[in-house]
Amino acid sequence: MRRLRLPFVSDPEGQPIDGRMTIQSSALGLQFARIESGRQVIDGRELEQGAGIWLLVLLKGNARFSSDGVAVDVTQNMIVYGATRHDSRLEVSEDNAILFVRIPDVALGGRLIAPTHYKSGTIDGSVGVGRMLLGMLLVMADELGDISTQDLPPVELALIELLTSKLLEIADTRSLGGAQGARAAHLHRIQQTLETLLWDPDLTIVKAADEVGVSPRYLQRLFAADGHNFSGYLKKRRLERCHADLISPLHAQESISEVAFRWGFSSSAHFSRSFREQFGLSPREHRRTGLANRAQDEAEVNKLWGEYQEFAQGRA
Repeated sequence: MRRLRLPFVSDPEGQPIDGRMTIQSSALGLQFARIESGRQVIDGRELEQGAGIWLLVLLKGNARFSSDGVAVDVTQNMIVYGATRHDSRLEVSEDNAILFVRIPDVALGGRLIAPTHYKSGTIDGSVGVGRMLLGMLLVMADELGDISTQDLPPVELALIELLTSKLLEIADTRSLGGAQGARAAHLHRIQQTLETLLWDPDLTIVKAADEVGVSPRYLQRLFAADGHNFSGYLKKRRLERCHADLISPLHAQESISEVAFRWGFSSSAHFSRSFREQFGLSPREHRRTGLANRAQDEAEVNKLWGEYQEFAQGRA
């Protein structure tokens, strides 16, 4: 559990926990873990977890999950999800098995406007995209430990696309109610359309308004009601996508300029100035620091895994 950076783990009656765990990590930093054990409680939050999203699938047994006002009996037709670093509690029965997946923010690549907005909830795994996502996770649970690291990239990319698609659909159904909620939901849908247009260096509010079928004046009012303006929001999202790509293993061979141009910047100098203003360091410094932190994190994870193996051998 330490390797997964899960919070406090205990048996409800304070007894030692016996079980088996299979863990596999991908190049993008996703962690897949199949955990089989007796009764246990995973409770609290782990601040050492990096920002991102986690998923949980019940493979066998019974479980109850609670967090942020959500309290459900977990079924095998369901995917439980949440943002890392938020309080949650999972109670599982005797003779249980679960699949736990942790997806770091960098792997999401900025696809979600605000990952921490998706604090916790459930996805119906019986229909539509939810069914496809659950099917992929169940196959992954069966193949864990046997699938090669080289074969994981297409799996993780498909998983991320299906998950973000479903979470964006869920976000669209969450409204404040009334006219304010309707405006917020409309703005969110427009923002998701804008995500597909960030690459265009000539994107203006007139062109964007035409793409989403509203007037430029109405679009500006929507952003103003949310405390933003169109050009400022566009620049911020482009910078956030560059920020994610610069430390992503998928884009490690690309130059900083290539990353900037992909997200709609037409001048390297302007991009560098804007990046420093937004994040407090240059793109080059961010890339160097991000890669160094990733290497340090991997070294720490390997160290903890070695300690776990020594502990397991000592109990054998």
